Amino acid sequence: MSEPVLQKTAVTTKVKSLFKQKSFILLWISTIFSGLSFSMFYFAEAWYVVQELNLEASLGIIYIIGAIPRILFMLLGGVLADRLSQSKIMFFSDLTKAILIGGLVLLLLFTGEIHLWTLIIFALFFGVLDAFFWPASSSITPVIVPKEFLTRANSIIQTTSQSTSILGPMISGFIIVGFDYTGIFSLITILLILGSCFIFFIKVNKQVVNTQENKHHLLISLKEGISYVRKAPILMAFILKTLFLNLFFVGPLTIGLPIFVKNILEGETIDYSFIMSFLAIGMVLGSIILGIINLKRKRGILSLTSQMFVGLCFLILSFSNELWQSVVIVVFLGISMTISNICAVSVVQNEAEPEMIGRVMSIQTVSSMGLTPISYGLTSLSLSLEINIKFIIMVGALSLIAFTLYIYFKIPALRTVD
Repeated sequence: MSEPVLQKTAVTTKVKSLFKQKSFILLWISTIFSGLSFSMFYFAEAWYVVQELNLEASLGIIYIIGAIPRILFMLLGGVLADRLSQSKIMFFSDLTKAILIGGLVLLLLFTGEIHLWTLIIFALFFGVLDAFFWPASSSITPVIVPKEFLTRANSIIQTTSQSTSILGPMISGFIIVGFDYTGIFSLITILLILGSCFIFFIKVNKQVVNTQENKHHLLISLKEGISYVRKAPILMAFILKTLFLNLFFVGPLTIGLPIFVKNILEGETIDYSFIMSFLAIGMVLGSIILGIINLKRKRGILSLTSQMFVGLCFLILSFSNELWQSVVIVVFLGISMTISNICAVSVVQNEAEPEMIGRVMSIQTVSSMGLTPISYGLTSLSLSLEINIKFIIMVGALSLIAFTLYIYFKIPALRTVD
């Protein structure tokens, strides 16, 4: 038997063996329901503020309010993910979100509208819940999957999550057109309940979760995690890289896309769903490309190069006036985003000790989100000053390109790390 056939058979056997793991199957199904609900909700929320409330600049306020508790509580979430059952943390988060969004359904049924202040309060609660959900979800796979299946398991979960990012906006667009916002929020509530039910029955290996760390106070564990990262130059370098990526890119992208579709492309709900879905398609393609290449070296320089392409694609988008042009551009934007992110995360995971991974990932996430509220605020301020969204996107893109070039030459460690 030839070597390619042997490799293919080995991969197939690994996948089959993986799907014999009950806990992994439950996690995978929960990822489908939770991923769909998240992408559908954030799509519906953004379009409701822009299209129904006509409060474009206020969209940034919602994102700022959501980002602040994520930053404040994410480190604590990482500590808890190392000490408690990740599945129970995820269950509580999903179920609470289902109850909250169910409240939006009742508001629409009895009053016919959702006020901006209501969405702001919801953003606050969602930010707190995300701060505990994200570290738990990013660290649960090594706990429930044997080490020899870990790479394959991460690939399946990542691909599934990105696939829901494609389907979510598409489903949202059609349901909003056909059943209005009551229908979409009702469906999201049901999906979250289903996701929480599946995650509840995952059995977490207590021998992995309840390590010697349980003898330490939460704050001591948190301090140990921060000290560990500060002593690791590679980890600090990647934190700096992602910190400024979020400053120049996240605000103009997240707030700007629905406004760009409405004002520049003169699009409707379905057009916005196409843009978001094809952005997600690009992200999936990026994952597939890395999966085929299976890169193990030079991931640092590839992450930097891909971040440069993110800036270039974003710059080209600012000159687009047609839907088809924008669709093509966001596909390449999604590819570049994913390659840059996965390479960066792979380096961080490779550099971190297994017993520190929950805290390291939460610190990485918090640090990368550190300037996100400022990015949202600057974008909202620019919109309130009636600055054209195309100009905002252009400035963000040029700033990202300039900073990426700066750190490329200034921090050699980013170019040499594998």
